[in-house]
Amino acid sequence: MTNEKLYEVLGDINEKHINEARAYHRAKKPGWVKWGTMAACLCLMVVTAVSVLPNYLNQQGTIPLDNPNGVIVDNPTDDTMPATSEIHISMSNIVMNQISDSFNTDYARYNPETDIKVVWNREDIIAYYGTDLVPAYIPDGFSASGDNNKAIAYIGQDGSVVEDTVYLDFYKGEAAQNGIKQGFSITASKIGIVQTCYVLPEDKLKTSDIGGTTVAFGHRSVPNGPYDPDTHEPSGYYDMYVAEFEYNGIEYEIVAEQMEAEEVVKVVSSIIYGEEVFIDK
Repeated sequence: MTNEKLYEVLGDINEKHINEARAYHRAKKPGWVKWGTMAACLCLMVVTAVSVLPNYLNQQGTIPLDNPNGVIVDNPTDDTMPATSEIHISMSNIVMNQISDSFNTDYARYNPETDIKVVWNREDIIAYYGTDLVPAYIPDGFSASGDNNKAIAYIGQDGSVVEDTVYLDFYKGEAAQNGIKQGFSITASKIGIVQTCYVLPEDKLKTSDIGGTTVAFGHRSVPNGPYDPDTHEPSGYYDMYVAEFEYNGIEYEIVAEQMEAEEVVKVVSSIIYGEEVFIDK
């Protein structure tokens, strides 16, 4: 057949017949092709789930079910970065007692005539207590007293420590308008604190749990002068907070003046956890 005859024959084919032929060819496509396509899609979905699911389960801000202390795990999506954690303390779990006006009996455990007085430096204090008594969190603007690096102790005739009390002060440089400095002090002792001005009423004492440590918090509105000469009323009041607890064999007492309750709880928690924590109101 010549080329001219072939073109004439092809030209006489109706376009409708061509479309029907194409449709028939698609309809006759083998079944394994269709199921193979579906299997490929399913495999793609599985691969995607495997890669995404771990990041979803370990997303930032998750709270482990086995953690009763409010530690929030922060797992980064980048596998090259280690997981971190944030410790959160809720103020709704903190109980404030009313500070008593009474005083503890002031007595000494040492005999200045027979016991040996020694001066500990910072290294001596850390060696004796087995830890640095400086809290992990100190509010901005607070400065450590120069006397924090030393303490006076007494050694008995048998070589044992009979007085080990350490005092640390952290205050702002200048006093507030009422003449009272803003800050806090820490009293610590392994033998036991025997001299304190602020105690909590034992018969009505309520405690709070911070990381498994029992802490007694107290609050008092303290009057300050000048006082009115006629009514003897104070010119104002300021907040005083006290926290008493024992941790790792060390007895602590913290007295804070003109500080927020959240900041006091944050200081206490940083001693217990050894790091800065987050306070949720």
